[in-house]
Parts: sequence; structure tokens; C-alpha cells
Amino acid sequence: MDEFALRKGHVYATILVDIETRRPVDLLPDRRVETVARWLADHPGVEVICRDRSGTFAEAGRLGAPAAIHVADRWHLWKNLSEAVEKTVVHHRTLLPEPPASPSAPTEALVLPPEEIAGPRRSGRLSDRVREQHATVHDLLREGTALRVIARRLGLARNTVRRLAHAKDPDELLVGRWSGRVSILDP
Repeated sequence: MDEFALRKGHVYATILVDIETRRPVDLLPDRRVETVARWLADHPGVEVICRDRSGTFAEAGRLGAPAAIHVADRWHLWKNLSEAVEKTVVHHRTLLPEPPASPSAPTEALVLPPEEIAGPRRSGRLSDRVREQHATVHDLLREGTALRVIARRLGLARNTVRRLAHAKDPDELLVGRWSGRVSILDP
């Protein structure tokens, strides 16, 4: 089971798929616990529930099919793992040395002290997205667009737009709060 957006950020529904045949079994009008639990109770043959980490689906499975085994599907495991790794790397990237210019170039030290590390990364999926959003928000601000309107137009949270608007340079947003701090991992 998984949810999907009928209108992103506003209206979601639930899709139920047979794992063996990989074919949709049913579409539910929402993702509420009651709706999913009722469907599971009406279909007593459910033995395994393959779901994401959603508390809603966990509770619905517990109520509607208490004997069913809950498992995480491969896609959600990889997605959660990749997000956790990306978040950790972004937070600690200033502690990582730059790769050598060429494979034959000697590396002097494995870890550089924080004061020797240059500023924020200049490329990468996250930094590219932040730079693009920062530029777009500031362009719209120069046109006199309100933060709430910018958030709606770009599909971003107002707090995200506010952070982008208050940052004079996208590099302010790309330097993590762990930059230059002592860590238990330093030794």
C-alpha cells in the first residue's frame, strides 16, 4: 500500500497493489486510518502488508489485519537510506577532503582540519537546487511578490521561502550548522 497525490500537498489517495502480480487491487479515496483499516477488514486474506514507514498505514494494518506481517518495500528502503546518507554528508561535508585532482596525485592527509577547508560546495544536486531556488525567490521579491505568493507559486513551505529570502547569498544556506565544530568523530 502507498499513497499518491491527486493534488500535491492537498489531496491524497491510497493505492493497494498485489505484490505477486504487481497489479493494482484497489484505489481508496483517501489515506485515513479508518478507510484503509476498513478495506483490510473487508478482505481477510491479506497476509503481508508491504508499506512505507507511514504511521497511518502501520495503524491501519494493526487494526484491519492484525495477523498480517508488515514489511518495507525495496523502493522505500533505498529512498530512506539515500535521504539519510545525503543529509549526513551535507551536514558533515566540510570535514571531508576534496578528492585528488588525478588518480596519480598523492594525498597528504585523509582528513583536513576544518580551518583548511574551502567554503560551501559549488555543485551537487542539493546545492544546485538551493542556488536555483534562492535566485528565483530573489527575482520574485524584486518584482514585489509577497512571500506567501512566492511559496504558493514555487510549491515551497513559507518558512523555506523566508529562509531563502533572508539569505543574501545561497552559500549562507549551504554551510551546515556543523561546519567547523568539534565532533566526537574528529579524533
